[in-house]
Amino acid sequence: MAAGFSEWKVNRQYVANDRVTYLGKQYRCSVTHKSNSASNPKTAVKVWQKQTD
Repeated sequence: MAAGFSEWKVNRQYVANDRVTYLGKQYRCSVTHKSNSASNPKTAVKVWQKQTD
């Protein structure tokens, strides 16, 4: 896992700029929220931004 990134989890409070990995990709949180199965980083593009570095 990349340094500074944690594995995305359901029912966790995320704040802007938190960084996670999900299905082998890296994402940055853009909106403070509590995660649920429908707001995963792959599908919730308004909440998560895919990182390219």
